[in-house]
Formats: sequence, C-alpha cells, structure tokens
Amino acid sequence: MKQFHAVMLDETGCEFGVSFTTANRNAAYDYLEEQYPESSCIQLEDTQQTQDRETAMYHRLRDEIDNDY
Repeated sequence: MKQFHAVMLDETGCEFGVSFTTANRNAAYDYLEEQYPESSCIQLEDTQQTQDRETAMYHRLRDEIDNDY
C-alpha cells in the first residue's frame, strides 16, 4: 500500500487536500472518483514524489541564494 496526497478542485472552484492510502496510482484515481464525484483531481503525488519535489525546490532555493540571483 502507498500513501497518496491529492489536491482537489470542488464544484465551487475551491481547492482542498486529501491524503489516503491505496494500492497504486490507478486505484488512487478510482478512490478519488468514488469518494469525490463532484470534484476533480488537479494534482496527485505519492510520498516519494512529494519528497522529490520538495528536495528539488530546496536545491533551487539554495542555488539561488549561493549564486546571488
């Protein structure tokens, strides 16, 4: 089982987050469609993808600070 986090957009245009555990990415989309039929998923990440994105962001920030951008 994998932990996922989704950023959702509801029928009024408001964003909200959902964290849950499921077997894989396809099952994650199925879960979101079943649980939130009125909403759409605008971002879906597993734990590793979130860590990779955050690490890349920290490296970019460090590079900008170190290089006086």
